[in-house]
Amino acid sequence: MRFLLLFLFLIFPLSALSQELEVVTDSASLREVPFGRILKTLNKNTEDNLRAIFGFWGKTDGGWINLDYCDYTFPLLKETGRINLSYVLFDSPESLDGVEVRRNDVIYIPEGGKYFVFKNRLYSVGGKRLNVERGEFSIVILNRDSVLSDGESSVKLKAGSVLLKGDSGYIYDYHYYTNLIPVEIEGNFKKVEVLKEINKIIDIFNSAKLSSSLSERLGYYVKTLPVRDSDLEVLRLRDGIGVKLKLRYEFFSKDGSPITWRKTRLFLKRGNYEFWRHLSQSLFRNGVNKFVDIEVLRFDGRGSFENCGFVVSSYHLFNLGYLDNWKSFLESSESNLSDDLWFFADEVYERLEGD
Repeated sequence: MRFLLLFLFLIFPLSALSQELEVVTDSASLREVPFGRILKTLNKNTEDNLRAIFGFWGKTDGGWINLDYCDYTFPLLKETGRINLSYVLFDSPESLDGVEVRRNDVIYIPEGGKYFVFKNRLYSVGGKRLNVERGEFSIVILNRDSVLSDGESSVKLKAGSVLLKGDSGYIYDYHYYTNLIPVEIEGNFKKVEVLKEINKIIDIFNSAKLSSSLSERLGYYVKTLPVRDSDLEVLRLRDGIGVKLKLRYEFFSKDGSPITWRKTRLFLKRGNYEFWRHLSQSLFRNGVNKFVDIEVLRFDGRGSFENCGFVVSSYHLFNLGYLDNWKSFLESSESNLSDDLWFFADEVYERLEGD
């Protein structure tokens, strides 16, 4: 059955759809193919047409985009074609030459054929008393994780699964189901607990920077200020939860007093990306299932903080292991940070970090 549906999916083109998506992170890359070459960058609030979904990637008029960075509308089912079938629907359990047949199981009868296949066994059509029906079915693809049910049994299907849709139900894997229910996204994000975890990680990294040899030499270090409730914005989207996190940086002397007369700059890119990676992973492990958008703000030396850019990471890329080290985190994230944010020129901090 699955091979039949895969074949049908390949020979019928995707139907044209005109659904909307909107970029909700600071930016998102539009790619030639999923994971492929970047064509251009779409800024926040950019809208586009969503033509198809493949996993967590969406096809637009101009390329492919990671849907973790978007809010979008899309029908539960996408029709790719139609087919006429001869079939038998069993209305009660029985045995077919020793093979158990459940109520609502389905077998397909080839047009004019002498044999049929059921659960990997070959049977003769003429040797069975079968109530053969004919009907037209739509070949459809699920756009969201869903559950098929017939009142007695159920099966959970992933987005991208192929099934047949009739007038009053669905056929999947030799079984007829009457109900298709999309899986609701569980909102288990607890902001108060997450804030505690974030500030715990901040304290650990601040302690490491305070005791570093660089801090000993300079007499000061870059402190990440504690995150407040207003610094963590939670976005509950149609298919999950994303967060925007504001991080504020300021120079502090080793005696604990802030340096308010000069602009703050960050040291050592590797250490900072490692810090942002740890924060992002913590948020993904605590209920975020779309994106983590970190906005970097530094003290401007005039009594306030200025926005110096962002680093955005994807939940699905996290699940695939793309955030397992700072280099892959850097390569896999969407980011745009001011060159003026860093204390050293590139060649200087590269030599420092390589020593």
